[in-house]
Amino acid sequence: MMTVKTRKQGNSLMITVPAKFKIAENVEFTPVMEDDGTLSFIPTHQNIFSQYPDYDFKKALKTMNLADNGEVVGKENVW
Repeated sequence: MMTVKTRKQGNSLMITVPAKFKIAENVEFTPVMEDDGTLSFIPTHQNIFSQYPDYDFKKALKTMNLADNGEVVGKENVW
């Protein structure tokens, strides 16, 4: 089992990511701390529709005659 150690940088604590994980530089993560103290770093995904706030996806599906029953079928990120 590999271990890492926190170190202080300015007002923050840093945890290094081992190179063998092959995480690219400047990748953004959202940190989450569970009630039991477990830390998770979830990759931050950009909303591809944010640049088009008035885009109506459901209307577009209807226009293209594509069905959507609204049920989750895989690993959709449903919020």
